[in-house]
Amino acid sequence: MPLAPSLAPLKVRKRAKTRTLLGDEYREVVTEILKPPRPPPNGSGYDEKHLREGLKYADSTLRNTLRKLSPIGTRALALYKEACAQLLDLEEGEVYNKEEKVVQSVKEEWIATVRMHEQSIRFIACLHATRTLDAQMLQDELLSLQKTAFYVRYGDILAEACRRLKNEAEARKVEGWESLRGEYWTDIEGKLRFEKPIYQRVLQGEDLHERIPTHMAVSQACVTVGFNLRDMLSIIHHYAARNGLLHANLIPLIKKGHYSDLKKRLHDDYCDVPLVISTAEGLQSNLLLKLLESMIELWFNRDPEDPDNYQMWDASEELKRHHKELQGPNPRNETDLQKEISDSINKEMRKRKSYWMHSRGIWGSIWEERKLSVLLPHSFKPKLKGPKR
Repeated sequence: MPLAPSLAPLKVRKRAKTRTLLGDEYREVVTEILKPPRPPPNGSGYDEKHLREGLKYADSTLRNTLRKLSPIGTRALALYKEACAQLLDLEEGEVYNKEEKVVQSVKEEWIATVRMHEQSIRFIACLHATRTLDAQMLQDELLSLQKTAFYVRYGDILAEACRRLKNEAEARKVEGWESLRGEYWTDIEGKLRFEKPIYQRVLQGEDLHERIPTHMAVSQACVTVGFNLRDMLSIIHHYAARNGLLHANLIPLIKKGHYSDLKKRLHDDYCDVPLVISTAEGLQSNLLLKLLESMIELWFNRDPEDPDNYQMWDASEELKRHHKELQGPNPRNETDLQKEISDSINKEMRKRKSYWMHSRGIWGSIWEERKLSVLLPHSFKPKLKGPKR
């Protein structure tokens, strides 16, 4: 699909808001997917009624929270919406400070953008919203996988930029540096997101700098290191998103004492293993199941009467000890703690393997692994088994 032409800014004032242009046809809450308008046979068909129909379709589709376009489809529809709005604003008699010939040229450009989109939507799938919620979920997962691939390729570059920023801020004790010290980048991104509305007001001239300490720290460090602030804010956003996709984030859950979130994640991952690993990869499936069950055994005490009900699991003394070690003014080094946790999990896995082979016999355990790798059905929800605490 050819790129839409850029829309030339001609107006003395900003164009009217969509709500104003649509009037009574504007819908505050979007609950349905409208059909796109069909392109008229010639340019004269792009009258006020047709443009209003196009603007209503574009606005409702872009604001629909359940059924979405793909990112490239969203970009194309935003251009289409802007062209419809500009033409409607033009029809309402807006005054321009340009010659009539220039205004007519830009009007033709906007009409060409509208016509191109309405003609293309019949043949290009990415310009359509998903037809069902299941299709929307599939689209979201595919986009997430593609983002993961990008972050895997370029994540190290983002990490180095973030590391330099944090080190420089702490070394020079720039204003607000404490808000970056000892924090995860996902938490820093959360602070930036929380401060963003106030940051936008600061950019407009309001004196609210003391209410955006995280932005101030990042800004001061950028001046020192030589980074562009806007680029750095974008880097932090993508690096935090990358960490959210690629890291288990178990240590942050332990540090914050979010035991309910931790046990639910381990339980859900345990139940999802057979759903994402094929029966042809039985050994990998069994290994992951043993790994997750070992972590559950180490960190939680399960009810002997209902061991599979994760809501009844209680945090073990070992898990509470890890939480305490990560608190205070001198918390334990997380890398060292991660190494200790890995060693403990490996020991628990070896203990479980020894128990399994002793209780079933070595040939029984081999047969059990072969049976699992061949017969495990797609819908199987594994039961947590083995020695109970």
